[in-house]
Order: sequence, then structure tokens, then C-alpha cells
Amino acid sequence: MNYLAICAALASGHALVFGFSELANPTAAIPVKPSEQVQPMKPESDQESPDQQSGAKVTQAKSTSKRVGFRLKDWKTVHTHSAQDAQETVATLKKIGCDVKSENHGNHVDVRYRCPEWKSMRLTTDQLVNQWTTWCAAKGMETVVVNPSATTKKPTVKFRLAAKRTIHLHDSVQTEQILNTLKLIGCDVSSHQHGDHMDVTFKCPQWITIELPSEAKAFSWQKWLKESGFETQPSH
Repeated sequence: MNYLAICAALASGHALVFGFSELANPTAAIPVKPSEQVQPMKPESDQESPDQQSGAKVTQAKSTSKRVGFRLKDWKTVHTHSAQDAQETVATLKKIGCDVKSENHGNHVDVRYRCPEWKSMRLTTDQLVNQWTTWCAAKGMETVVVNPSATTKKPTVKFRLAAKRTIHLHDSVQTEQILNTLKLIGCDVSSHQHGDHMDVTFKCPQWITIELPSEAKAFSWQKWLKESGFETQPSH
């Protein structure tokens, strides 16, 4: 997928980018012209509102929306001999939320980037999902797809949590990581401070599927989900 098409997709509303933190221990783009893309459809946002009885923040995730999650924990450097290519690469990486630096070395430009915390984009079609996962993988990023195409050949894991579960967390960083991860994969989540700890309550009554790039990643996600109380059904 060329950089102009990527920027056009972002500008047109095909993708909505938002941040989510690192999951604890889960461990040649396709060229498309802007004119070949589907008409933009405004994505629906997750709904967050206070619970009227408890005052807790409640997030109802849109479990049927297609999302591509991505991260790159360590800095990666690419070299380009085209100033225009370097400019377009920097602009695209910044638009999807990466940390980016560039240096001109005379006959080439070094572009350094990373995305240490998971981020994601909500997309409207399987075509765009495939294009973005391919593009992110080509840039060295890990990916996870929520609600992938039913015809995907990659490893997947299905999961659900029919009854609410509440966990107590004392570490604010861990709390944020778990909250954002649960929101990413489509769970309904609520949280509120309770003395010296945070209560996080979540459920996911409908089966949801995630697609991973490898068997090892699928196994890690399934392990984390099972340890968190979910029913799981692997396809790998």
C-alpha cells in the first residue's frame, strides 16, 4: 500500500487510531489507489459513561468492529535515498501514533521509529485490514486483528466470558494495560477506585475472534485469555 493511499485512507475516515497499552506477555504492502478504496464510513466509537449507581467508568466496546492492533517495542531504522519517500514514511508513521525521528546523512535519510505500547485502528473492510496488517508487518511490527475475515488462513483464537468477572489491581500501570487490552478485544469494561486498589469488572458475552500472525502468538494470547477466565476455542 503506497504512502499516498495510506494518508488518503486516514484522511477519509477509513481508519480511526487510538492507543492501548501492552498486553502482559502475549507475545510488500499491497498497492492501492485512493480511487479504488471503498467509500468512507464513519466508524463508531466505544461508548464510555459513568455507572449511575456506582460512579464507575463503564466502556461498552463495539465487539463487531474490525480492528488492527500493532506495536514495535524497540527502535527500528530504515534507510532511504529519496527525500520524498522519507517524508511520506515519517508522516504516515506519525499519523498512526508511532514515535519517529529522521536524520539526513547526505546521500540517504535514516528514519527511526518505534511504537512501544500497543495501538490500534478501526477499519471498515477486510481489504483495508489486509492492507494495513501487511504494511505494519513490513515495517517490523507485531499485529493482532479483532474480528478478522471468516476466510483468513492465519491462526485465530475465539473467546468469550459470559458472566462478569472482577479483579483487584494495585499497580496503576498494570491496571491501564489490562483495561486497554480488554477494550481492544471487545469486552465491556468498568473500573473504579476502591480504597488502595482498583476494581476492574469485565465481560464478553458474545464469541469474538482474533487473528494472530503465528502459532506462537496465538498460543500466547490463548494462554492469557484462559488465565483471565475466558472460554477459548483455538483454530491453530
